[in-house]
Amino acid sequence: MSKRVEAPLPALLITMSNRHPALLYNISQTGAQLRAKDAPAMGTELFLQVAGLDVYAHVVWTSGEECGLVFEREIRAWDVELLRTEACKGTQAKLTAAEKGGADDWVAGVAR
Repeated sequence: MSKRVEAPLPALLITMSNRHPALLYNISQTGAQLRAKDAPAMGTELFLQVAGLDVYAHVVWTSGEECGLVFEREIRAWDVELLRTEACKGTQAKLTAAEKGGADDWVAGVAR
């Protein structure tokens, strides 16, 4: 089992019929957990785009606005570490609580 790392970053879930803005919670070499308003249904095949990474995956579980993905092919440990590092850079930007909430709402499609 590959290690999951927290990597809160904006992401995009692209299906055959829709594009779902999302927030990546965590990622491993084999899958990811995200939150998206109108998250794709379990079994949906899609492309995950996040911080320059494009990976083919399918939804293996959903719970409200959260979903879990399994990647078609394992990604490199290096890519997981790059995403973790990218997320840490954003965390260090010293956003206020209101700014963080606004960004989260925007990613979820609430504030558009």
